[in-house]
Amino acid sequence: MLLLSGVACRSLQVDNPAPPPPLPEATARINLQLHIPLGSIANRINRELNQELMDEKDLSLGNGLVADVHLEKTGNLSLFATEQGKLQLGMPLTADGTLRLEKRIFGQRIATALPFEQALSPEIDFLPVLQKDWSFDIQDLEIRSFGKPLSLDVLGLQFDFEPLVKRQMVAIMENQLRSGALAALDFRRLAETFWDSFGKPRYIANGLSGNYVFPRPERLRMHQELTPDQELQLGIGLTAEMVSQKDRPLATELSPLPALTLGQVQGNDLEITLPISLSFDEIARQLNESLADSSIALNSKTRMRPGTISVGHLGERLLFSMDFVGLREGKKDLNGLFYLAGKPVFDAQKQRILFTNIEFKVKTKNMLTNTVNWSKRRKIRKNLEKRAIFPMQQYLKEAETLLAQFGEWQIPVARVRLQDPQIGISGIYPTRSDLVIHVRASGQLDAQFLD
Repeated sequence: MLLLSGVACRSLQVDNPAPPPPLPEATARINLQLHIPLGSIANRINRELNQELMDEKDLSLGNGLVADVHLEKTGNLSLFATEQGKLQLGMPLTADGTLRLEKRIFGQRIATALPFEQALSPEIDFLPVLQKDWSFDIQDLEIRSFGKPLSLDVLGLQFDFEPLVKRQMVAIMENQLRSGALAALDFRRLAETFWDSFGKPRYIANGLSGNYVFPRPERLRMHQELTPDQELQLGIGLTAEMVSQKDRPLATELSPLPALTLGQVQGNDLEITLPISLSFDEIARQLNESLADSSIALNSKTRMRPGTISVGHLGERLLFSMDFVGLREGKKDLNGLFYLAGKPVFDAQKQRILFTNIEFKVKTKNMLTNTVNWSKRRKIRKNLEKRAIFPMQQYLKEAETLLAQFGEWQIPVARVRLQDPQIGISGIYPTRSDLVIHVRASGQLDAQFLD
């Protein structure tokens, strides 16, 4: 509801209106913490990890010893977060193959082959590190133990081939984890699925027409951390500019996600400002329709018949101008221009827009009455007050519905909802052609993990 408050009569400069102040940017800020159980990550890795880990022939162990080694996974791996901030991978496997010895002892050539097969339980430590291209790098991979010694007695000679198997298995495991297992943790798809939902244009009615509102992302941050609760905590932070326009944006006008920045993300909340524009032409059209074929009684012998209303800016205020005809009983009618300027502010308690810092000005060749008398009368004020109505309560309900859509989405590992949002109008700003209303919502985000 548009109301007038604090009416005054001052010298109003309308011929050269001051430019409006810069429009504050409408922004969106999302901080989200996803807690992914390590057991779920292990399940995903198990689905992707090859059963055969190693199959090498003719590996030289030195001193004439050659080995054929085959390593095969015999059960599901497990993951555990260590106190050092690494992942410890446990995996049952079988090592089998053949050891061949070819050498001369006391001048005689000796050749023998010894098959072997051992069940092993290696413990592998590594640090998964998310990269800017969304891939995972593997750092500090170390095989701490195979669960038992890898050594055999050949003709009374003890051969330890654990170092060889370790070297080969480190290279193999790094490749397996990078290209297959950890690639199953597709965080790029996670972010793009979120953006497909959050980034699409949404329509909101403004009481006169409507706007399409959508975000233009500015920065995307992520960080990862292993917690004592045996979870991978993934922090996602997004900042964006919220854009409003009358026409539905083309696909080419929508922005993709920005490049990933690695950095700490705090909190689990959302704050978003919707910029809704009411054009001056729309406001003037509604006022003209409301005042059509009407007249305002100033006293028993004088009436004012409103003409065409136009709306513009005067610095931080709206400027209403209206031509009128003064109908005077027994006297000649008078033509003139009526100006009113006021700063729009939001009354949160009564859910309405009112004007403060009001000024009047009248231009006419033969003054209908002096402006001091006009300011003492409330007839013009009450008439405008009664007719200049905008449905702010319904508008805020529309905004609340829209904000709920922005605050609810589903991604491959979680369903996210905005809880108990606090919604209100944070500012009302005239521009050169529009009245821009900023509706701000903030609240906590609840993320439910989906295995």
